[in-house]
Amino acid sequence: MKNVRIFYTKTGRMKFVSHLDMNRLIPRIIRRSGLPVWYTEGFNRHIYINYAVPLSLGFEGFYEVMDIRLTDDAFPPDELIRRLSAASVPGLTFLRAAAPVHETKDIAFAEYRLLFEEIDPTFFDDLRQFLMRESILVTKKGKKGKLRELDLAPLIRKSEVRDGLVTLTLSAGNENNVNPTLVMNAFFEQSGRSPVFYRVERHLLLDGDGNPFI
Repeated sequence: MKNVRIFYTKTGRMKFVSHLDMNRLIPRIIRRSGLPVWYTEGFNRHIYINYAVPLSLGFEGFYEVMDIRLTDDAFPPDELIRRLSAASVPGLTFLRAAAPVHETKDIAFAEYRLLFEEIDPTFFDDLRQFLMRESILVTKKGKKGKLRELDLAPLIRKSEVRDGLVTLTLSAGNENNVNPTLVMNAFFEQSGRSPVFYRVERHLLLDGDGNPFI
């Protein structure tokens, strides 16, 4: 038995499929593919799948990661991707498979791209200044619904603002997981600017040193 890490993209209409629904869809795809996967033991046996960091509803993902276990140690990675691709649905593209290098607990950051359309250039000037603040205090709801105050500034590892495109590298994979909408909502509220439409893409998961999670 061996662990296999699978890299895939989730784009187009698939961005409207929640993580809960992905937990139903992915096992169906794996079963259709006929892969020699390992099932958990116990009363409610199911295919072992471990997602690195679930993608928020409405976001497109270009560096999505999940782990499965195969009962055949010699099963070729290329054949695994071929079978998954043949059983997949539009918007869910399987890219490659390999032996895991990092543990999921090593994920520290995620890189997002926020895409805007036809906005006053002063909007980006204000956003750039906002992201440079030494402190950005917000109220965030925890897993149990409890509200807590959080300073976003130290959780923004890197930011780049250009006309129409904002790149944010944010804390991820831990209790201080930061969603880019939390950053933008804070900007709208604290700058007095009216909310505008933007699209969100996640392009990378990174370890604590800023290297791609593999």
